[in-house]
Amino acid sequence: MRMLSRHHQPAATAAQQGFTLLEVVAALAVLALGLGLSMQALSGAMNQSRISAEQTHAALLAQTVLDNLGAVEPLEEGEYSGEFEHGYRWYVNVTPYLLEEEGVDLISLGQSVELMRVDLEIEWQRGQREMRSRFSTLRAMYRRDP
Repeated sequence: MRMLSRHHQPAATAAQQGFTLLEVVAALAVLALGLGLSMQALSGAMNQSRISAEQTHAALLAQTVLDNLGAVEPLEEGEYSGEFEHGYRWYVNVTPYLLEEEGVDLISLGQSVELMRVDLEIEWQRGQREMRSRFSTLRAMYRRDP
């Protein structure tokens, strides 16, 4: 009985084996570089998402402050401040808004209405940085004539 012989391929030369190893090393280097860049992009996206969430939270807190101003007590000229949880602080400056400078006819609005300018600032810490959002609006208030 005759045995079937296997076809043996000649052994690869050292140069051919090294080239294959070089290709594998190059592919791994490209893969590592791609993964590193992907991780950096994801980290940046997560950081931007966190900043956006903080600014959205600050805007919601600002809306809360503005809703409460003048709701319980009449809004008067002055400075007010307070704190929320998680280190958010707010500062309000209320000043009369002069319509004469804008060319608005006071008689058409009625003498019993006064516009107040409300400047609001929300501050919070983000690591070592002080973050800040500013808001301004006008509020119509009834004048309290003596």
